[in-house]
Amino acid sequence: MPDLMTRRELLLTTAFALFTGRVNASNALLDSQSQQLNSYPDAAINWTKCRSQMAALAKANASGLISQQTVAAQGRMYLTQLDIESAEFKHAVDAAYESGNQYWLWQRLIKDSNINGGILSINNDQPVPLHDHPGASGMLRIISGETEVWQFDEINSGNNSREKNGGDQDIVELELAMHRVLKPGDVALLTPEQGNIHALRALTAQCSMLDFFIPPYERSQRSWYKPLTNNWFDKEKVACRKFPQAEFPRA
Repeated sequence: MPDLMTRRELLLTTAFALFTGRVNASNALLDSQSQQLNSYPDAAINWTKCRSQMAALAKANASGLISQQTVAAQGRMYLTQLDIESAEFKHAVDAAYESGNQYWLWQRLIKDSNINGGILSINNDQPVPLHDHPGASGMLRIISGETEVWQFDEINSGNNSREKNGGDQDIVELELAMHRVLKPGDVALLTPEQGNIHALRALTAQCSMLDFFIPPYERSQRSWYKPLTNNWFDKEKVACRKFPQAEFPRA
């Protein structure tokens, strides 16, 4: 006669089945949304639909049901298909909460514990220095103007970096992940693992872009990177002094 399942084993089996069901249901929902949009790659979606789908994506990510790579790919698709010319979207922008610093103007369109999104505007007289968004996947789409963007990954951190730079523990080496010029309609991505350290320079008087982060990063955990040489823009590897947010009060 087979051994009877203990109460603990029964509970564990039931919990696992429920969790698996949640994962499958969430993935099925996201797959269904993705298939619907992919069936009409040029079809625009309104701001209400874009906002709800981005929020659902953020919730699934917070629950551990999808990867950061899925977040970035799906989020990019939603932003690409957002109808930015609609009266609804323009009204949302007009009503957006505004903040900023010497580097950018920020118009917040959506924010909760799982997502932060809005419009970032920069001017060509003030490049945005190298900085990171720890733990976040970022998706942007250019609305107007043009910008040059550099994305890097940190390498040789720790003892190797200190030895190469005279024992200075604040010096890190960055390796170029991507360098390109973005024009209206172009999109770019960053994830916690790839291209998270980045800099921007507007090539027109002003450049505005949709900018969404899932999950939102903690501003206090952000770092800034000052290259040790002024002529770093065409380099594959760049040595930088790394500053925590608390030591970089200008942003």
